[in-house]
Amino acid sequence: MSRVVSVEEDYGKPLSPERLDEMVQRVGGWALLNGVQKKITATEFPERLEPMPFTLFPSILPGDVLRKTRGLQTAFQTVIYKVANDHEFMKECLKGLLNVDDFTKQLWTIYETVRGEGITQEISLVLTRNDFMMEYRNDNDVTQDCKQVEFNTFASGAGGVISSMTDVHRYSLTLEDIPFNSEQLPDNHPTAGLADGMVKAWRLYKNQKSVILYIVGIPEPNTPDQRWLERDIFQIDRSVKVIYRTFPQLIRQVTLGENKELLVDGMEVAVVYYRYGYSPKHYPTDAEFKLRLDIERSRAIKCPTVAFHLAGCKKIQQVLAEPGVLERFIKGTDVINDLRSTFVGLYKLDTADSDEIISQALQTPEKYVLKPQREGGGNNLFGTELKEYLEKIKDSPERSSWILMDRIRAARHRNRLIRVGLGPECRDVVSEIGIFGVHISTSTTELENFECGYLLRTKPEIANEGGLFSGHSCLDSPFLV
Repeated sequence: MSRVVSVEEDYGKPLSPERLDEMVQRVGGWALLNGVQKKITATEFPERLEPMPFTLFPSILPGDVLRKTRGLQTAFQTVIYKVANDHEFMKECLKGLLNVDDFTKQLWTIYETVRGEGITQEISLVLTRNDFMMEYRNDNDVTQDCKQVEFNTFASGAGGVISSMTDVHRYSLTLEDIPFNSEQLPDNHPTAGLADGMVKAWRLYKNQKSVILYIVGIPEPNTPDQRWLERDIFQIDRSVKVIYRTFPQLIRQVTLGENKELLVDGMEVAVVYYRYGYSPKHYPTDAEFKLRLDIERSRAIKCPTVAFHLAGCKKIQQVLAEPGVLERFIKGTDVINDLRSTFVGLYKLDTADSDEIISQALQTPEKYVLKPQREGGGNNLFGTELKEYLEKIKDSPERSSWILMDRIRAARHRNRLIRVGLGPECRDVVSEIGIFGVHISTSTTELENFECGYLLRTKPEIANEGGLFSGHSCLDSPFLV
């Protein structure tokens, strides 16, 4: 059977109730001190903060799993880059979806409009996060492998707040006199690389007076995470100015200059960084789509472009997992095999051949996840909800807007989750690791392609969703063995 023991049993240091209370208080204070924070939005105070949910101790993770996931990042980014620049491939992948998913259709219309007019800015920037879960190789083995959950090309967050978790966990282990070395808890600072990518893109724009625009939401709990990134930009080059705007503000303030410069309150924008705009609810009127079109038309470097946004669709992920498709975009048998080894079953629902997998999912819904073309957490369907919804849409064109995915049998362990509404007792948990990366390109050339750190988040085993800012999971660090 799979090994499932308390992380403190691994470390040999069980906690008494009194000591646990003290540890939660002290480590929580250390997390706040080190910037592991989120903004409380339901308050009249503009800058009231609380700790992000976190694990009391780092979770034990095989070092080869982390090395494998990090080592694959640049190859995955090359694949997505080539997908985003392959019009016919994306058109074929998304054609069924466009008839039933109005949001994706609106994005596709923006993409085709700008493509027809002629691209004003050849340079693209994308900050990615490639998410994996760990799975035991078989029922009688403790060896773990990584399986891909999704590849994020839009608003790949938490690179800032994760940057201090190593120090938080070094502190918690030290409080308990648990020995460790730097190789077991290595430094991890994703925003240093993400900021480097943004500054590189800003310099490619070649206007020292231009700004980087962060597009954010209201309310915005992620403010501390975004400021981590701004801080690292400031440390690289203090001449780079960052401004923050919401969609409603930009609808009033954006104009295009004579040469399609993107102007916000008269300031020329070099780089547009979207942390908002990935969900249909972010576009309540036509004005938001018009704004997105105007930004896409502009000379500003987009992070991401609409093409990269579409390339991150679940439908694209499903097609890339089909036999022979990766070979269209990347060379090298070993690289292709390594990428493919992380895939689980992904199934389209829009053909006559889909009836068999739909029948299997209805009979054993616990083995699958039903996924729409949505980001931000809380959108996937599991178990009874999956079965009920699939029964509803199985004979409807709407099924084209969903994919089925094998449910990953995530490797269980135990840890204490310090999260509002959840007691700190040891519980069965599972972890998800996301690898951050930077990619800068033109339609014909990859200018920058590098990996820059990771996010480990851990949630109760019984929880289906794993979003951090939606409150489902906790920040964590890998204790490498």
